[in-house]
Amino acid sequence: MPFFRGKNIFSSASAERREKEKDCYLNNGSLVLEEFLALCDGNCKIPICYFTAIEIDNAIKHSKRKMDLAKGSTVMGSLDNRLVLVRFNTCTLNNIHRDIAVTAQMNHLKNVLRLVGCCLEFEEPVLVYEYVEAISLFDLIYKKDSQNIKSPSWGNRLRVAREVASTIVFLHTEFTTPIIHRNIKPHNVIIDQYSGVSKILNFSLSIALPPGELELVDDVRGTSGYIAPEYLQQGIITQKTDVYSFGILLFQLLTGKDMNSISRRVDFTNSKERIDFEEYPISNTEEGSDMNRLDSVILEETIDSKNLPINFVDRYIKESSVMDIADPTILEEHGIEIQQQLTDYLDLVKKCTADKGDDRPYIIHVARELGRIGKCLCAHTLGQS
Repeated sequence: MPFFRGKNIFSSASAERREKEKDCYLNNGSLVLEEFLALCDGNCKIPICYFTAIEIDNAIKHSKRKMDLAKGSTVMGSLDNRLVLVRFNTCTLNNIHRDIAVTAQMNHLKNVLRLVGCCLEFEEPVLVYEYVEAISLFDLIYKKDSQNIKSPSWGNRLRVAREVASTIVFLHTEFTTPIIHRNIKPHNVIIDQYSGVSKILNFSLSIALPPGELELVDDVRGTSGYIAPEYLQQGIITQKTDVYSFGILLFQLLTGKDMNSISRRVDFTNSKERIDFEEYPISNTEEGSDMNRLDSVILEETIDSKNLPINFVDRYIKESSVMDIADPTILEEHGIEIQQQLTDYLDLVKKCTADKGDDRPYIIHVARELGRIGKCLCAHTLGQS
């Protein structure tokens, strides 16, 4: 595995532990290699370091700092006298081997959390990232009151949107075939608290379109509320699958509302039970109609599929204007003077979350429109100074 650089493999451990670590290393190593071969013919642009299980244990043994990021337990550690983030996978649905391969190919992008290396000697690979003093986008938007976090400005929200969009553009256009993320949501975006730069992590559910093909059919993976209708109902994956998820993220940046708040407003169900929007798998090989498939999907979340609206963004908006649904902190900052910007932004959200994939724009066009709206804000800001 030439893309790994390591040292002291399987040293300083009991015979039983060494044997177990060796088995994990060989099994995980072969799976990671398969992902590299499928993704880039086995050629990693930037070599990543290999760490032993003992090095990982020593790196985090004194750490008391933990973060819940991307369905994993992320711990601050120290390796070779430098701070790192060590991420342990806690979700069996995640393909960590693919996460390693995809992230390694994007290590040069400032908007991807840089992968320093990994350890394959545990049953599930452990990822080691550069250390960033960061907060997840989810916490930044939704926990600002409980954790004394300052609400992001409209300019910062636009910046996050543009940076996330640019990363998706790279996924869709810079690989041999487009890579579909399948799980774009605020939990998988972190914000560097010093630079303000947003960084995406967790490519464990990503999947490549077949060469020369514009779509594929696969089991549904992702998080409820962010999954495109055609993917949820028929298992069809295209570039527009990510556009839909990104559109929901854009909507959350605008409104400051989480998925549970949105669902209550559009009346998903008459049930008073709380809906938990979590990742889940569902097989498309089940017999029965699309509605039966929806019933089996929604079963975990106690939502009656018969009341599930196709386009809940439109249902949320109803007859309201953008000034009615925008996060009040945005209006407190700028007032009615940016109404046209907000209207254009909301129009973009509607296009991204259209019922049919063919009616949604490609992510590159979404990124351009966000850039234009950002320039309008800059011009407005300069005009006030």
